[in-house]
Amino acid sequence: MTSSADQAGTFTKDIATSADIDLLFVIDNSGSTRDKQTIFAQNFVNFVAALDRFPTGRPNLHIGVVTTTIDVGGGGVDAVCRGAGGGSGQDGVLQRVSGATSGAMPSCLAPGNDRFFADLATPGGGRMTSYAGALKDALACTAQVGDTGCGFEAPLEAMKRALDGSRPENAGFLRRGAFLAVVVLTDEDDCSADPQLFQLPEAVVGKGDLRCAQTGYRCDQSISPTAAGAYTGCGVRRDSLLRDPAKYAQFLSGVKGASRVAVAVIGGPPTTSVATGAIDMPFHQDLAVLPTTCSAMINGKLAIGRPGLRLDDFVHAFGNRGLFRTVCQSDYSQALDDIGTLLFHAVSPCLEGTLDTSDTDPATPGLQPDCAVSEWTDADTASPTAHQLPRCAMTGPEQPDLAGQPACWWVTANPAGCTTETHLELHIERSAPPPPDTTVRVSCLAAPT
Repeated sequence: MTSSADQAGTFTKDIATSADIDLLFVIDNSGSTRDKQTIFAQNFVNFVAALDRFPTGRPNLHIGVVTTTIDVGGGGVDAVCRGAGGGSGQDGVLQRVSGATSGAMPSCLAPGNDRFFADLATPGGGRMTSYAGALKDALACTAQVGDTGCGFEAPLEAMKRALDGSRPENAGFLRRGAFLAVVVLTDEDDCSADPQLFQLPEAVVGKGDLRCAQTGYRCDQSISPTAAGAYTGCGVRRDSLLRDPAKYAQFLSGVKGASRVAVAVIGGPPTTSVATGAIDMPFHQDLAVLPTTCSAMINGKLAIGRPGLRLDDFVHAFGNRGLFRTVCQSDYSQALDDIGTLLFHAVSPCLEGTLDTSDTDPATPGLQPDCAVSEWTDADTASPTAHQLPRCAMTGPEQPDLAGQPACWWVTANPAGCTTETHLELHIERSAPPPPDTTVRVSCLAAPT
């Protein structure tokens, strides 16, 4: 029988049978971000605590870090923004070392060739790790990437280069069957662009990183490259030398499938009204730039954020798997806790959304929601296979019976473990372990509106 959850008005979630997460941090290393990196690093304790709250304990993790500095392709820009300069060794390559110290730069990973952290469960309840000490401290080390990077921050292109297979140094980071998450920390908008942008004269696109907004935003009138002004009705321009954020969302969804990806940005709050003008800061005096959309005191210093319209557009492509938090906070503890919760909701067996919780079979013990559950193998390949799982026979509200089936499913309320809207948890009963890289897909009827 086909459930009506196979039709329109459904909630669908993919749940890996092993809670594996490949997590990429993209961290701004331009001149205004050192204090933000420090606060970010100090609050990893909250992020790790959120991971450890998973029902099955800490998931199996691969964690990598890249900077927002890429080779922009030449032009009249600082050497750090070109491959021949300081950008060499970044450009989407996972970082092994901390850039927060002068002199010798310490490695944050154990000796070896890997450029990412591995934190994996072993038989008997132990963990195999590629770092020394606690995970929060290892993350704090590698997240402090310094502040000498390119001022044309390109987190989306850096993300793509890190994941598209073009960087052999990153081999092994992505795993078949693992959930993929990307977290961006930056105080300016994305400037992932065609190299031609950096060859245009200032009279056409403006000084410094004003060219990123002048080219990438569409407002009620064109943003002047030379004169201060105020603009309304601003949004992302999709036909310019800046690459469309939607294309990066499509790329990321193509790596794993949209239902197995989550993204989070800690950045400057987006706004539809922007202004340009001079601001008095050491690295922006007398330039026509985008003034800030937020500010906060961090470690006794004023920290700012500029409008993140492109990054907000990118996040919105992922619906409830996207999260945007302001970079202008004196403490990122709640933001990192929220990101950990986002990942929990994404990979846990907890059902989300506003579901129709009507009992389709009151004669059977327990709740029987209108759902369809299937099992997929080789989901990350061009030839996935799937088969539908039957409901379990129930001898009590929480007493499933395989009844001779190799696998079946049932649902129960778990308010303590499932903090989602439904508080419902999906269970799969099996007579034998599933094949490696197995993913369960559940589709449930949404509540009528």
